[in-house]
Amino acid sequence: MMLKAEAISASYGRVKVLKDIDMSVESGEIVCLVGANGAGKSTLLKVISGIVPAGSGKFLFEGQDITNKKPDFIVKAGLSHVPEGRQIFADLTVRQNLILGSYVHNLPKQEMAKLFDSVFELFPVLKSRLMQKAGTMSGGEQQMLAIGRGLMSQPKLLLLDEPSLGLAPLVVETILKVIQNLRSTGISILLVEQNVNAALQISDRAYVIETGAIVTEGKARELMENDEIKKSYLGM
Repeated sequence: MMLKAEAISASYGRVKVLKDIDMSVESGEIVCLVGANGAGKSTLLKVISGIVPAGSGKFLFEGQDITNKKPDFIVKAGLSHVPEGRQIFADLTVRQNLILGSYVHNLPKQEMAKLFDSVFELFPVLKSRLMQKAGTMSGGEQQMLAIGRGLMSQPKLLLLDEPSLGLAPLVVETILKVIQNLRSTGISILLVEQNVNAALQISDRAYVIETGAIVTEGKARELMENDEIKKSYLGM
């Protein structure tokens, strides 16, 4: 098992946001987290990546306890978090943003060049924008850069938080295809996505979170046929 959460709880001050979360991601899987805004999905990703502390419980990554480790430790272990809202460095160039994604590894130039090529293979537009300031690109290009920056750390597991948010349908289609392609390269994905129908279509399994607790889990295709899921999240 690649990632396992055991009874994870977390709070913002006195407000308990996550309540005894048990979940897992197997090697080579795409797993999505489904739930309304404020359910705790983004917080769970932040706790995994060390941005928000866990109040109780533990995370195991490839058998190693990573609970409340510093973010750079977690990145070195093989997890990369692409946050909601992209959070690129707008005043830096595309090249500089990508280099920052690999900072924990201190790679030689030849290895860096291979990483750049792998990102350009997924997102050719970034190669033509290499010396452009990131803040001057379109929203879709910035999302591609955010994912590319995450991939520069050579992750085994990629945490993606709302990658399609605010993007045009054609760009969303491109992003979702890239996510599927990443799985074929051996990278596992834990996905938070507002487009629940699209997320379930490309995922292997899903967890439904309500008010900080997992209320349903199962194979993505089966959840798509669940009447309650259809009514609550698919508009059917």
